Amino acid sequence: MRIAVFHNRYAQRGGEDRAVDFEVECLRKAGHEVHTFLADSRSLGGLGDALQAGWRAGYRPDVAREVDAFLAAHPVDVGHVHNFFPLLSPAVHTALRGRELPVVQTLHNYRLVCANGLFLRDGSPCEDCVSRGPWNAVRHGCYRGSRLQTMAWARATSEQRARGLWTHLVDRFVAPSAFLRDKLVAAGLPRERFVVKPNAVNDPGEPGFGGSGAVFVGRLSPEKGAGLLLEAWKRLEGAPLTIVGAGPEEAELRRAAGRLPNVRFTGELSAEGVRAELASAAFAVVPSLWYENFPLVVAEAFAAGRPVVAARPTAVSDLVQDGATGLHFERGDAAGLAAACRWLAGDRELCERLGREARAHYAEELTPRRCAERLVEIYSEAGSSA
Repeated sequence: MRIAVFHNRYAQRGGEDRAVDFEVECLRKAGHEVHTFLADSRSLGGLGDALQAGWRAGYRPDVAREVDAFLAAHPVDVGHVHNFFPLLSPAVHTALRGRELPVVQTLHNYRLVCANGLFLRDGSPCEDCVSRGPWNAVRHGCYRGSRLQTMAWARATSEQRARGLWTHLVDRFVAPSAFLRDKLVAAGLPRERFVVKPNAVNDPGEPGFGGSGAVFVGRLSPEKGAGLLLEAWKRLEGAPLTIVGAGPEEAELRRAAGRLPNVRFTGELSAEGVRAELASAAFAVVPSLWYENFPLVVAEAFAAGRPVVAARPTAVSDLVQDGATGLHFERGDAAGLAAACRWLAGDRELCERLGREARAHYAEELTPRRCAERLVEIYSEAGSSA
């Protein structure tokens, strides 16, 4: 199959960029012809560039022309769009539709209906823009703390809704989790066009079981809940905690952990480094304050045979089966998080049992081979309905 993949890379590379690259790799290794059309937000020089890009994010005729030329040079059977904000815009979808190609859109976050893409404001879930409309976000400066940049998002989003773009321009929406799908359907997107396809990761090989303590892997920013994890760790004695990642909260978190000798920070690591930390830990923790989508660490932990402690209700608690592949705690509850971690840290047999279940789930659903198979199934479905 011939596939065109479109993606606007983020200024700070994260899980979404990694997921897109991985899918392209899986498809190519499976023998499919993949052409990529990429934009990069690192090209934006400053606030002026960002504002101009955001203001044009509703529709960019220059991008439509570039995409049409790209498709003329690279004939394909289907177009797969990932992030298109702010540099690509729905001009990508329009150009694909103009060539009568089926269009698949993966939604890695909630940005179609939420300015910051998180459904989170001031540390708590917020869905006001669903009920009150996108301009509600402007007064809070929800996009990067800037009312001006949020205004650009609200303008683009209002235009897209008014034109009914997502009804006409997308044949299949892909959600990494049922939780994300259900939130976006509740916000008005058509349920019948959604499919759920989880993120996948490479196989590190058959895991060894054991390890000690917990590992957190993720961006060190407020919505990821590392601060809550440190609060929980004050209630644990002796169990080691490794925090892998970097981000705007790193310095503050290091200060907060200063009197916790069993907490270690590694900074950002390579994929090999993350695998090594998972292999040396007994379990992984995803204490997110936001709803999440499908953080890659869940698939990486399952591949390593490690159970996951997950906040609920979130997309992660949909992915992690309580008592089978991990444990749940109530989102934002430091005492509940501490109790779940204490239970796993003190019960090696339970960790191994849950880890084996996690590994079995990985082998069935989250491998590169299954990723490529599922994508091709989705492309075929999109083509039959286009």
